[in-house]
Amino acid sequence: MIIRSTPTAFPRIGFPFLAGLVIFLLGACTQKEKTFEHPLAASPDVAQYMENFEGRGDLTDPNSQPLAPETSLEAFQLPEDLRIELVLSEPDVVQPLHLSFDPQGRLWVVQYQQYPYPEGLKITSIDNHTRVKFDRVPEAPPAGARGADVVAVFEDKNGDGRYTHAFNAIEGLNIASSVALGRDRIWVLNPPYLLAYPDPDGDGKPDAAPEIHLEGFGLEDTHSIANSLQWGPDGWLYGVQGSTTTANITYENGTDLAFQGQAIWRYQPDSKRFELFAEGGGNNPFYLEFDRKGRIFSGSNGYGRGPYYKQGGYYVKSWGKHGPLTNPYAFGHLPNMPLDGENKRFTHAVMRYEAALLPPAYRGKIMALNPLHNYIQLTELAPNGSSFATRDAGKLVETEDKWFRPVDIKTGPDGAVYLADWYDSRLSHVDPRDTWHKSSGRIYRIVPGSGLPKNEPFDLAKADLRELTEWLQHPNKWFRQQALRQFADRKDPAALPALHRLFASENHQHALEALWAIHLSNGFDDSFVVNALRHPDPAIRSWTYRLVGDQESVGNRVWEVMVEQAEIESVAEVSSQIASTAKRLPGAQALPLLKALLHANPDPDDPDIPLLIWWAMEAQVEQNLNAVMAFWKDSRIWESPLSKGHLAGRMMQRLVMAGEHEAATEFLKRSPDKSYDQVLVAGFYEGLVGRDLVNIPRTLIDLVSEKEPDTKGFELALRSGDFSNLDKAIELLSEAEQPLNVRLNLVHLLGELRPKSALPALLTLIQSGASPGSLKQEAIHAVKKFDDPEIGKQMAAIYPGIRADSYVREEAIRLFGSRPEWATAFFAEIRENKVVHKEDVSYSQARQFYLLEDESVRQLTEEIWPESKLLTAEEKTRSMAAYKQQIRSGKGDAVAGKQLFVQTCGSCHRLDSGGGSIGPELTGYDRTDLDYWLLHTVDPNAGIREGYETIEIETRDGRKIWGKLEKDEGGTKYIRPPLGGKGESIPDQEIREMHILEHSTMPERLLEPLNEQQVRDLFAYILK
Repeated sequence: MIIRSTPTAFPRIGFPFLAGLVIFLLGACTQKEKTFEHPLAASPDVAQYMENFEGRGDLTDPNSQPLAPETSLEAFQLPEDLRIELVLSEPDVVQPLHLSFDPQGRLWVVQYQQYPYPEGLKITSIDNHTRVKFDRVPEAPPAGARGADVVAVFEDKNGDGRYTHAFNAIEGLNIASSVALGRDRIWVLNPPYLLAYPDPDGDGKPDAAPEIHLEGFGLEDTHSIANSLQWGPDGWLYGVQGSTTTANITYENGTDLAFQGQAIWRYQPDSKRFELFAEGGGNNPFYLEFDRKGRIFSGSNGYGRGPYYKQGGYYVKSWGKHGPLTNPYAFGHLPNMPLDGENKRFTHAVMRYEAALLPPAYRGKIMALNPLHNYIQLTELAPNGSSFATRDAGKLVETEDKWFRPVDIKTGPDGAVYLADWYDSRLSHVDPRDTWHKSSGRIYRIVPGSGLPKNEPFDLAKADLRELTEWLQHPNKWFRQQALRQFADRKDPAALPALHRLFASENHQHALEALWAIHLSNGFDDSFVVNALRHPDPAIRSWTYRLVGDQESVGNRVWEVMVEQAEIESVAEVSSQIASTAKRLPGAQALPLLKALLHANPDPDDPDIPLLIWWAMEAQVEQNLNAVMAFWKDSRIWESPLSKGHLAGRMMQRLVMAGEHEAATEFLKRSPDKSYDQVLVAGFYEGLVGRDLVNIPRTLIDLVSEKEPDTKGFELALRSGDFSNLDKAIELLSEAEQPLNVRLNLVHLLGELRPKSALPALLTLIQSGASPGSLKQEAIHAVKKFDDPEIGKQMAAIYPGIRADSYVREEAIRLFGSRPEWATAFFAEIRENKVVHKEDVSYSQARQFYLLEDESVRQLTEEIWPESKLLTAEEKTRSMAAYKQQIRSGKGDAVAGKQLFVQTCGSCHRLDSGGGSIGPELTGYDRTDLDYWLLHTVDPNAGIREGYETIEIETRDGRKIWGKLEKDEGGTKYIRPPLGGKGESIPDQEIREMHILEHSTMPERLLEPLNEQQVRDLFAYILK
């Protein structure tokens, strides 16, 4: 039982950071020892790390001061037909994080004053992304330490737009991110808890202590905690999870649900059900938007306008930093909406304006907050199959005031656009020191140039059913959403006759609102659902499928019509929802529905539909494998282009990964032609990544050999543990007349199997001048996997003869950098025998030797490549000051600087029209901030963007592997070297330890080879 009441006594007001003496009793000694004092750290090591952390990103600017609210208002630039008004400012609001309006039109503001750390906890560890662990789980408010967060309510008594009355609804919250009203409760997201304060009279003041409905939301990073509570049109309470926190949610009617990183989740208070709606998406989503059709959007702490979230979808993540998906068999992810516009990061919140107050040019457009660049972007949506593409359409608001940090955007009951401004020169969270301004915050309102009309008082909570039905037709989406919330609270069947009449309206938006209200009023009976499934409006059909899928069971009559309609569905967005719904149904209903959907021939190139169908099918494999196999007996399924391009190969991969060998054999036998043979055999090998064939039956191995005649049968036998033909395989390696792909496959296979007798042949291949470069590179990659200290000496002796080929040379250096004893052998050839040039080793390759964490190797690396030793903090500070003086002492040539950028930085970074993709694109960063660019050039480790971190894996046999984690699925991780080269798949069971490195692959001292004029030229281009 999870729902419980917390104590009713509220502790006294206070916000202390109390430092105290930590007293230890050592054995029987009675001597008291004062160790350290720190308000947050649980140990001296953590205290020292926090105090000495250099921070990165947009930190507090000591050279600027906040503008007075009225002065900052004057700095805004807007289109001529709009103007901006100041609604509230400090001291009335401080650090506003979340805005919402209640049924009376009162403005609710969550003030996040406790950020960044919960009161009463101590930090036991902290990493280079400032993700922390605490000494304990905080108690739910009002118990435990009293935090500084406040939920405040502001009221416009006379409709003139001025919020002259205010009260604090809830005080003492401890890291509270958002609030929502409904079901006679005030819902507060205060991680790790979802709290519900009783408020039956709706006055906005809790009548008792809160109930805990959910617990387990992570607190590791309070800039990415669970956030953005909002009711969906389906009556569920939705929220968002940020990127760098974990969750293990405990709730009443279900088992605990654990997940990592970004997600959209939802909770049904009536049935006490919790579930993930979709996973992945933006780099750090901190917003939730329902458009008028009930679609879900959120922003992205990256480029673009984020994803359009589909039910049950899996979206892109930074696998190394944010963790894997909950489904190891996803085998792919959906993309964010493509953008035609400036790739400036980041727009973390997106609202679709759907009201009538602003001029028509703004209606239907996305308004995206960009706190990094201090503006609000207007973006248009255009259909892209079942999803959307986005195109920027100018700025809504911009300012030169660097303190403007918009964090929330909402449409108000009056149709105006309301903005919450954090207002702080600091934006970056990547600094553990609490240097936030703490005493500022603004709320603005964007209105037409003609101003805001006077509003009449209203209270939807007191409206009768007839009035609520009329509110469903209001031109402002806010009123329609509020009316739906009232229908959900009341669940009154007496509303149904009027709602059915509205559903029959020729206005399809009115009909959609009526559909939602009928569902919320318990009117979703079979006859209505059948009618809605056949409705001419695609949004109504789509939502009917979705709401039916949310029910615990579907009656036969409804299910038959669902299948019937799916087979003739022609609108891509509806088809995508049908796939999402099928994922939720029992196999006996899901698979026929999928079959009907495939018979309708959806576009195999649609951005979402193919994977949504795969996930719906995959969801049945574990529990209903026989039914899934029967599904593939239909010849029309095999004829579908979507099956060949997206389903069949993944199905084979899934069966092999799960050890369903009998089913995999049967599935391969059903292949209708040779083109499908290639698809299924490729899926077979994908399923084997990181695994061997020891347990795979001979019948399947023989069948794969038969379907792939170019592969020698004994190769699969070797994989299965039959080494009787090992000598033959080794012999084939040296036969130059063998096709190159056969030799490459054999080398790869021997690297996976690691038989000792194959090692001499692999070394001979590497040494032979007759071996193609690709074969040498593959052989070096294979040799890396052998645990033999002599390999280092042998490869060091071979190295001078293979160094001419840059790809082979780089692979060899990666080999030397994977074990300390191999590195030592390589160093001997440089220092003692002097047959290897130290210039062969780049800065990034030299840095890998430090990662071996061997003192002797470290000392030798510093001796051979002194430039690889990281600069101290003092040296970096002096360098930045010197370069800043150089840049300001003369004029730079941006044309010449562009050429320098291409030569110095362009192999890894894009800026404007050209460059590489190893590092993040730089075009979207603030091109006016010299201090920022100097910091990240002189100190590349000051900020490593999500998705560009380097993962270090130590295998159980002592090898070190570094690179980018590109896939994490099915119990196997795929790592690719950060600067290119052959990637590697490592089974989880072979991994001893894995973590994210604190150092960037970008070298330090990049500017040292440049003279003063070249430095000025380079920054003239960067800052142009």
